[in-house]
Amino acid sequence: MLAAGAFGVIMTVVGLGALIFVHELGHFLACRVTGTRVEAFSIGFGPKIFGWRRGGTEFKLSAIPLGGYVKMAAENPDEPGTGAPDEFPQKSYSQKLLIMVAGVAFNALLAFLLFAWAFGLGVKFPQPIVGSVDHGGAAWEAGLQRGDTIRSMGGHSIMSFEDLSMEVALSAEDEALELIYERDGETRTTLISPQYSEAQGLPTIGVRPSFNDRAGAVTEGSPIAKAGGRVGDRIVAVDGEPTPELADADRLVARRASLAAPGTKEIEVTLRVEREDGTQEDLACTLPISMDLPQVGIVPYHGRQVTHVQGKSKAAGLLRAQDVILQIDGEPLLDFQVFRDEARGKRTIRSIRVRRDGQEIDLAPATPMTDRDLAESISVGAWDGTDARISPRTGMPAASAGVRAGDIVQQVGDEAVSTWLELQSAIRDAGADPVALRVKRAGGEVETIVVKPIGRTSLGQVGYEFELVMHVVQETGFFAALGLGWERTTRSFRQVVLTLRNLLTARVSAKHVGGPVGIVQITYNVFSLGWSRYLLLLALLSMNLAVLNLLPIPILDGGQIVLLTIEKIRGKPLPDRVVGYLQLVGLVLILSLIVLATTNDITRNFR
Repeated sequence: MLAAGAFGVIMTVVGLGALIFVHELGHFLACRVTGTRVEAFSIGFGPKIFGWRRGGTEFKLSAIPLGGYVKMAAENPDEPGTGAPDEFPQKSYSQKLLIMVAGVAFNALLAFLLFAWAFGLGVKFPQPIVGSVDHGGAAWEAGLQRGDTIRSMGGHSIMSFEDLSMEVALSAEDEALELIYERDGETRTTLISPQYSEAQGLPTIGVRPSFNDRAGAVTEGSPIAKAGGRVGDRIVAVDGEPTPELADADRLVARRASLAAPGTKEIEVTLRVEREDGTQEDLACTLPISMDLPQVGIVPYHGRQVTHVQGKSKAAGLLRAQDVILQIDGEPLLDFQVFRDEARGKRTIRSIRVRRDGQEIDLAPATPMTDRDLAESISVGAWDGTDARISPRTGMPAASAGVRAGDIVQQVGDEAVSTWLELQSAIRDAGADPVALRVKRAGGEVETIVVKPIGRTSLGQVGYEFELVMHVVQETGFFAALGLGWERTTRSFRQVVLTLRNLLTARVSAKHVGGPVGIVQITYNVFSLGWSRYLLLLALLSMNLAVLNLLPIPILDGGQIVLLTIEKIRGKPLPDRVVGYLQLVGLVLILSLIVLATTNDITRNFR
């Protein structure tokens, strides 16, 4: 294991170093072609670690691993030149342009070759199969369902869930994208408009990838291993209650823990599993109740006002947007999210009282409608995680302590909170100790409510390991692999450009910008997934390096190209003083970006 880890570190350093080397090699070879003398070829900046001299060029490895450079004769404005023909200033505009563009071109070429190599080996991706759909999200409004397979979005093919997430994140504001998907063997088309999520800091459509419902592994020594669980098992019921989806099993296991008496350290749960041969068996498991993830029984408040009704659903034609649901079968409704969490599909809805256009009216479904049908048919409220308004779940500690639907939590103990994520974090930090929630009521009064957390267990503690639905994308033919490599090269170029656009327009939050720490960490982690994923990541990084170097920022290749073009138009170079100021501005911009990216990397690792 230690040897494998050390090898991963070595390959991470080698891979990232290779990207820098290839970029600088492009500049170096272009200098050779144009007869430009190169004084230094360095990987890294700062003090030299080691090096050698050959043919008038010093080749070296330097201490600061944040890039590299090729130092040409008389390259810098403040550097006295002799007028020799092999000095950079003496070269023509086209020769200088070739030298500046060569590094970018070599990185793009490397990306193409790495993409082709990776897909020749075969790359394992999460299949673009919808695992779940968020109510009220763009995918829900478009009618997507669990099990749908996405084929293309906005005219771009989708081979993995990663492709889908990227296309969504790169969408423009108010852009409606054509989505082509398959359902039950039938190809369908719809339009979908990604919605910006304040909580995530980028556009989303509200879908999650699909997990296999059969266990891919069983943890040694776990409760299910002791009970006789096997690889390939599928959970079909928890304590006799059917679980048509994996999420249902997780919810029921957690629910069993929430109903246990205070102080209970473990519970007995019976899982009915279906074996791979189709037979079923009941397995009794003893699950620990953990206080590492305490719960008080609250959910984000969504309210009662209908915002959307899904087309072709059982609620279509019955409920309308702007309806306020007051009662369901004569029972007052305080928050639809609580109703949705508790809907199991066993209860038939006979009447719904709503307030519509200032009047209260009773509605009766024309066809049988269960509580789950209703829960899945409408979206209520517009919660996006940006406040700490809550509702208590029935029978849980918060409800028993007096928390009401619509309360806004202002403080947990001595810690002020203003968002749902901050509230969750504060309760988790309190552990098993009672927490004092300072809440603002609907009428404006402020009260402090003490809630005693209870422990939690989950399907993850059972011991079954469920994996994403994966598939391998591979082109065994040489030219087919090159073709797919080219498609991925042009696509990654487009993705980098659109990412920069969305960052500048705040369509994607700057918190997603990653730096050297994050790149090294990701490269190391990806290497453990196999050679093809490692090559794929290096290809993406190489294309990122190519595009970012084209930015018109002084000290980058793109900035140098701009300065060369201005010189060509003016017929003479810009004054040295102006060039110096521009390079200083460019350096400040680059250093600021590095600081931002590194801060993000550190924040992600320690929050």
